[in-house]
Amino acid sequence: MIQKNLDFVLSEKKKKIDKALTRVLTKKKGFNKPLYDAMLYSVSAGGKRLRPAIMLLVGGDLFNMDKHEGLMQTACSIEMIHTYSLIHDDLPSMDDDDFRRGLPTLHKKYDESVAILAGDALFSLAIETFAKAEGFKDKDKLKGLSFLLENVGTEGMVAGQYVDTKIDNYKRNSLVLKYIHLKKTAAMISASFALPALLSGAKNACFERLAKLGTSAGLLFQIADDIIDVTQSSEVLGKTAGKDLKQNKLTFVSLYGLEKAKRMAVKEAQTARRLSDEINFNTPYIPELIEYFHKRIK
Repeated sequence: MIQKNLDFVLSEKKKKIDKALTRVLTKKKGFNKPLYDAMLYSVSAGGKRLRPAIMLLVGGDLFNMDKHEGLMQTACSIEMIHTYSLIHDDLPSMDDDDFRRGLPTLHKKYDESVAILAGDALFSLAIETFAKAEGFKDKDKLKGLSFLLENVGTEGMVAGQYVDTKIDNYKRNSLVLKYIHLKKTAAMISASFALPALLSGAKNACFERLAKLGTSAGLLFQIADDIIDVTQSSEVLGKTAGKDLKQNKLTFVSLYGLEKAKRMAVKEAQTARRLSDEINFNTPYIPELIEYFHKRIK
């Protein structure tokens, strides 16, 4: 069998994820139809769907879940939560950005109240969609949902966002920097890697290896993000370039400088590759995805 390349596989996954998300978020009538329209606007604003794609790749590779409808439903939940976080992150009281993926942010397309409510609605719909996902044992689904909520709530993504927005209340050191990005970025990516193991009832050792790999991959992704924020244009990024520097954010570049941040990316990529090799994936796509995360800065 001819092996498909990663770009083609990600494109295939994206099409399927887009179709599933559109199905969930399309409402033809009702007083709340405009709210669904706003939610769909942000969800449909582009992006590679990396987090749900990771879930589908890991689920298919290790757990034979290629055609599992329930896995697609939980993957959509991940993307809805990710999108809600971006909508709120772009608000004037947060990062105050006018563009996301090359399009006006939701509060610019509509207004702030719609953006807040659309984010709230996406989060609640994500949990509802996850809870209703088909084909899993209830105990496995409950473990998965609990793990997801830990990674996106007050001990995960939201915690990282809080410290990030209130950075003036904290010391600007490596400990705080790592806390922010382990929580704000790596936690969601770690959940994307590890959720298929929980949902399939895999052994705890398998779950822990995947979660550890996801954390390393998430840190690599964030270091690369911090680097390209200062090295690439707004047109390439699809959002305002240099925004972190202008807002005096604590980033790997602001704390360590550009060249050291690049060396840290190399080291984290090596760690992620080693962790990936220890899992022995059946296809090359996850190891290639690690390379893709790193090559974003080259």
